Amino acid sequence: MKTFVSLLTVAVGLALTSAMAKAEEKKKLPMERSTDLINRVVVNKSGDHVGYVEDIAVELPSGRIVYVALSTKNALGLGGKLFSLPYSAFHWSGDRKSLVLDVKKGEFDSMDGFDSKSWPTLVNKTWAKLGSKTPYMPPKDARIVRLTSLTGLAVKNESGVNLGKVAGFGIDYEKERLMYAAMERGGVVGVGAKYFAIPWEALNLKSLDLRVDDRCFVLNANPQDFDDKEGFDLNKWPERGNDRFLKTTKRSEK
Repeated sequence: MKTFVSLLTVAVGLALTSAMAKAEEKKKLPMERSTDLINRVVVNKSGDHVGYVEDIAVELPSGRIVYVALSTKNALGLGGKLFSLPYSAFHWSGDRKSLVLDVKKGEFDSMDGFDSKSWPTLVNKTWAKLGSKTPYMPPKDARIVRLTSLTGLAVKNESGVNLGKVAGFGIDYEKERLMYAAMERGGVVGVGAKYFAIPWEALNLKSLDLRVDDRCFVLNANPQDFDDKEGFDLNKWPERGNDRFLKTTKRSEK
């Protein structure tokens, strides 16, 4: 009887420890940085090289993540095909040096990828089952863009005054959407710059001079809103955007 009670105690203890570990892991990772994901090495559960995260496709203006573009390039960055996979299909390795995908070695070898000059608007049905969630299905007329095409864009106010530029994005991994843009302001080649978490809802992507090749993010703010304010540590991104930038702004179609 004592042996049974001891075994039961150990089993309960292990279950509680596992539950607490999962809860702690979730607590630690409510937000992902786009800069950590894009170009990250992807392996399978056995540690075999699968490829890299080429980019992340998002819907505008919602900021919903539609899919992750996986490139099956080899370890030298050569060759490879592109596949649209669910965001929820990827998880971090224990050392957070790579992303893990539940596929077999060489599983993509005989499969057709998508054309690099014509990116899809949906997750490929063949791979939808890999995700732990049902992939987001944007409407047919939705505008889908690559996240790297938004990184580096200028942030200005309606008067055209430059406020900074986008250095990356904070992603809500549970809701699978953009939480905020990390805006870099000032500095020289990143040295001396300050960083601010601008809520996605506060940003309006458009062209102030009606030229398609001159898009920028428009924010209802002025230089004074940043110059005397403290930014965040680039090595420690905040869990959410700064609500003080959520001023009333009429969004145009992005």
